[in-house]
Amino acid sequence: MLLLSIVDSALVAINIFNAFVLFAHLHPVESPLKKLLLNCIQRVVSDFHSTRYGVSFALLSLLCISTCSATRYYQEDDSAMLIRAMISGYTFACTSIFIKLSHQMLQLSIDRLMELEKEVARHDICNFTPPTKSVMDALLTPYKPFISVESTGLHRIPSNTPHLFVSNHSLYGVEMPLLLNQLYQHKDIFPRGLADQFHFATLNGPIIRAFGAVDGTRENVDALMEKGESVLVYPGGGHEVLKHSSVPRYELMWKQRLGFARCAIKHGYPILPCACVGTEDMFESVCDIPTGYKGMVLPISVTSPCKVQKCFFWFGTPIETKQYNGEYTCDEYAKEVRDKTKMAIEAGIKELKEKQASDPERYTVDQYKSQIRRKFCLSSVSAAVSDDEHSLKED
Repeated sequence: MLLLSIVDSALVAINIFNAFVLFAHLHPVESPLKKLLLNCIQRVVSDFHSTRYGVSFALLSLLCISTCSATRYYQEDDSAMLIRAMISGYTFACTSIFIKLSHQMLQLSIDRLMELEKEVARHDICNFTPPTKSVMDALLTPYKPFISVESTGLHRIPSNTPHLFVSNHSLYGVEMPLLLNQLYQHKDIFPRGLADQFHFATLNGPIIRAFGAVDGTRENVDALMEKGESVLVYPGGGHEVLKHSSVPRYELMWKQRLGFARCAIKHGYPILPCACVGTEDMFESVCDIPTGYKGMVLPISVTSPCKVQKCFFWFGTPIETKQYNGEYTCDEYAKEVRDKTKMAIEAGIKELKEKQASDPERYTVDQYKSQIRRKFCLSSVSAAVSDDEHSLKED
């Protein structure tokens, strides 16, 4: 019994490590955890591979456990032995594959392995196919009963030219899918969103990737722009999505970032400034939890049915960059483009706030009240018309 307990414990330990190796290799290359996970595996497997006959002994032991357990099952008809034989056989197969992977990792080095993964990821990025308009609209069905959308300036967007869409980011990023849908449904444009690395390390990663989002590295942006794709960037990034409660609503948190301006200048892309107002007014901050990542916090907020409201979008006049002749390393040019874009977006936010304040159907509750009143008035008018017709017939 003691020997069987040791065997079972060893099988559990090996399968836990195999699951960890699988998780590390399948983890998206955009995630900041990827290199950390691979480094942990490298430390373990390098010691294992350096031990003489260590690999052969491990595989042979697993094969022996599987064979002996299967033999005892046929001799004694013990179901526990059958389960042990199946698990050890499965563990043998998985371990053989992962030993081969770890051997390649040790030969190539982690940096080279990640570079190869990035090349594959860039290929996937450039060959992304957006969902159909009907599917995209269906994906936003959960929003529709609660958040209506009103857009200003869609006519300013040329449909035949790729643009770099630059916008303010709202708390929790609630507005991003709505913005994508507005551009897709009304202008047939599906811009590729640039996301911060930390998104791909969370459960949110596969969702935003399905919406075409990519890690916002210069290499990925170059690949998209060389292909002529429209791109959506939020220079405030995660700092605006997870903004501290002390930061005023809709305030731009760009610091001194010039990356988006340099990319636009490099590829001669016109910048289309965008603004969004509405989603941050739905939330009331409760507290801020420090994350320890780039000084960001996790804001805890609450809302109520009476605070749910319309989302307003504004699209400005394109800002040309071709006059800079691709001189993206010039700080003066990059700062000029950034400041022009920032001023345009701040003006758009101001315009939307004024529009929001004067809208009688700003809140979703008021929208439903208006719909009920209209339906009641129509039914009253219909009833009155029917009574008049009935009276005329009697006369």
